[in-house]
Amino acid sequence: MVSSNQVAEHVRSVHAIISRPQRPSGHELVARSWLRCFHDLGLDPASDEVPAPLAPQAWRERGDRLGEVMDSAVPEMQTLHRQLDDPQSALVLADRDGTIVSIVRHPGFAREASLRGLVEGARWSEDVQGTNGIGTVLAERHSLVISGDEHFFARHTDMVCAAAPIYDGVGDVAAVLGVCSLAPGGSRALRALVERSARVIEHRAFRARHATDYIIRFHAHAGRVLTAVDGLLALTPDGEVIEANHTAFELLAPEGETMLGRDVTEFFGQALPELLSRTFRSGFHALTLSMPQHQTWHLLAQQPARNRSQSGARGTDSASAAQALAELDLGDLRMAGNVHSAMRILDRDIPLLITGETGTGKEVFARAFHSSSQRARGPFVAINCASLPEALIESELFGYKQGAFTGANRDGRRGKVLQADGGTLFLDEIGDMPLLLQARLLRVLEERKVTPLGGENAVPVDLQLVCATHRDLRAMVRDGSFREDLYYRLRGMETSLPPLRERTDRRALIERCLAEEGAGRHPQVRLGAAAMAVLDRYRWPGNIRQLRYVLRTLVALCDGAEITLRDMPSELTEPPEPVVQAPAVAGAVVEQPDDQPGAAPSNLNPLQSAERDALLGELRRHRWNIAGLARELGVSRNTVYRKMKRLDIDTDTQAGDGF
Repeated sequence: MVSSNQVAEHVRSVHAIISRPQRPSGHELVARSWLRCFHDLGLDPASDEVPAPLAPQAWRERGDRLGEVMDSAVPEMQTLHRQLDDPQSALVLADRDGTIVSIVRHPGFAREASLRGLVEGARWSEDVQGTNGIGTVLAERHSLVISGDEHFFARHTDMVCAAAPIYDGVGDVAAVLGVCSLAPGGSRALRALVERSARVIEHRAFRARHATDYIIRFHAHAGRVLTAVDGLLALTPDGEVIEANHTAFELLAPEGETMLGRDVTEFFGQALPELLSRTFRSGFHALTLSMPQHQTWHLLAQQPARNRSQSGARGTDSASAAQALAELDLGDLRMAGNVHSAMRILDRDIPLLITGETGTGKEVFARAFHSSSQRARGPFVAINCASLPEALIESELFGYKQGAFTGANRDGRRGKVLQADGGTLFLDEIGDMPLLLQARLLRVLEERKVTPLGGENAVPVDLQLVCATHRDLRAMVRDGSFREDLYYRLRGMETSLPPLRERTDRRALIERCLAEEGAGRHPQVRLGAAAMAVLDRYRWPGNIRQLRYVLRTLVALCDGAEITLRDMPSELTEPPEPVVQAPAVAGAVVEQPDDQPGAAPSNLNPLQSAERDALLGELRRHRWNIAGLARELGVSRNTVYRKMKRLDIDTDTQAGDGF
């Protein structure tokens, strides 16, 4: 907390700044806010009064009014919270009045957050909390960071607050996403992360809001179409603009002119039917439209996903109905086959099993499958079977009644299975589920009913099941560690996602990921040719997850408009370790001792041997720091250990490396 001496010093600084006729260069935004707080709002920078929050019913009603923004924000906030991994921070969503309607924080930070007013129902507009991330975003209408003594109230000067607006479809700010942290430094990267998540939320909310409307997705850069930074126009069947996202306003109406009610022909020179027809004929690849004044647009026209008012009715165009899946096809033949097969089982009550290495995008594929189905309006509930202790998995999955066990919530708890009723249940790392739980899950899938722990009555449940694993379930069935009957129940259709190093659409995928990671503060950042070549030829042992973290860091640290070879991390530019080749002598036999450190076991196929070499290289680069490698790849330590075990890498190899 802030000391009395620090309060007095801060008050003097505020008075000194607002009394000057000339503001310090680089502090115009903060000075403007301080002037509003002091002169217009009559606030005292020394005030330590924390206003009482709204009653739960009141702030919940405010959250409900956010509709699709609230629905889209909850999963993205959970994802961002895991990425930040900051035990001294609170991630908040506030409405257009600055009232917090959702908050994610570390349990150990709950008391401190409450003392600071970082709770649901608290209002963080400038008239209540002075200069701060949330309130000042609402006043300035763009993302920003308020750090330390840039806050108006002295009581906030030990915090860093990064926040970004979430716009509605008419150009107004609908909500604000913000992070308030006690950890010093990192404000630039923090702002970039918050901006990106705000754009993702805004994008998802727009598409959900207009699921029954025609949508145009476009951008001046081809690689940004079908990303979180492309422009979106929602249209009537006659081609009139109903709403537009913030990017569309920036691209088509930079001077603030009206867009709503205008015909799409005014912007792209062609009527909606022609744009739809051309998109269909292109196989749902972006069109290129050359306009007067040398303007080029890359564009996709999408039909409504389906008429939601017609219960159970399939859309007339299965391709447009499955657009979320179609967006995953960037040209790789294996991915194209996966997408096509998944489209064919949509809404057929066929379980989907997704396999592939860690980081290949299994959850992304599962979410696209859900979004393309008739259950898209229902919940998507994900649970990682490898991340929970065995003792907790049963209660997490099936829930429990009051008094089911010591320490149980007095009101009981609905499990993930019941939470997914009407939607999709995604069981990630299903191969890590204990055998006893496998039997219970099989019974639920067969009976379509679930009985919570401590309960007597089974509750009917209707859900689509999607599972994922990096394990070889067939081998696990053979060795008895996975039930054969459950395996065949889960494997309605199996799709295997290729590792990034084997995908032929790497460059297109890199461009898309770059556009998504650059959403917000760096929407125009691009990769130089040499930098792209480095990223394209790297083996990516952590696959797409690792690629995203690398790009996110590059974007956050980029000062210009282009990422160059000089910006590349050293591990990407260093040449691979030399491979000792056998002598090219007829009949020559080269013996390698069995105990040679790093030697690949003979039972591995060539692909596994290459994967083993890549993992060994990463382990050596991290000096066998498993935790550090796991953090870089965005996976748990257990995942790294499991992969080491599968590839026959043990810590004895470390001794041979001289560490």
